Amino acid sequence: MGHLNNHQFIAPRIFMVRYSTNTSRVTVDLDLLAAFTTTTSGITLPSTSSTEVTQKALNDLRKLSGLTWDQLAKLFNVSRRSLHFWASGQPLSRFNEENLNRILGTIQYIDRGSASLNRSLLLKPGSDGRPLLDLLIAGKHEEVKQNLGPGSTSKTPQLVPLSESARMSRMPQNPSDLVDALQEPVHLERGRSRSARAARSQRNSSGQ
Repeated sequence: MGHLNNHQFIAPRIFMVRYSTNTSRVTVDLDLLAAFTTTTSGITLPSTSSTEVTQKALNDLRKLSGLTWDQLAKLFNVSRRSLHFWASGQPLSRFNEENLNRILGTIQYIDRGSASLNRSLLLKPGSDGRPLLDLLIAGKHEEVKQNLGPGSTSKTPQLVPLSESARMSRMPQNPSDLVDALQEPVHLERGRSRSARAARSQRNSSGQ
């Protein structure tokens, strides 16, 4: 009994363990337990991000990289089934969450604007004959960036200042000039107007 009481005193701080005297069993709150990830080193804290943020990051990684689920699973050293659980909303550990954001940031940096091009670059053998994907698996993100460089979508366009003539041509017109143009009277040449009317009258008379 003393042994169980010791567990009852320590465990509630982690799993909210409840001790039942009727059944002589320890009951674990499975809802809280499911929020934790068990690893070989013990229990790690869950991800602090929402499941929506995690799902979006994972989907963005798959779309940008062009990698298969099996290849993505190797990046995280997990099974393909675990990735599907993450994609469906299961929380990640903080370690996997940080790894996900780090890998996504690397892919966004080298992004060539096409998933197929990005995938080809990652699978292309490096100077040592190994694909650059192996560097990502080993966590050597900076080395991957140095090998591939920034992608086309990562480059900021350089703005060239306008010339003086181009700048003046794009300036709005002076409002006073616009007002003067509206108030300027329209001059008609009365002589030419009478001649035109007289010519039309003569043609009409001859037609009759």
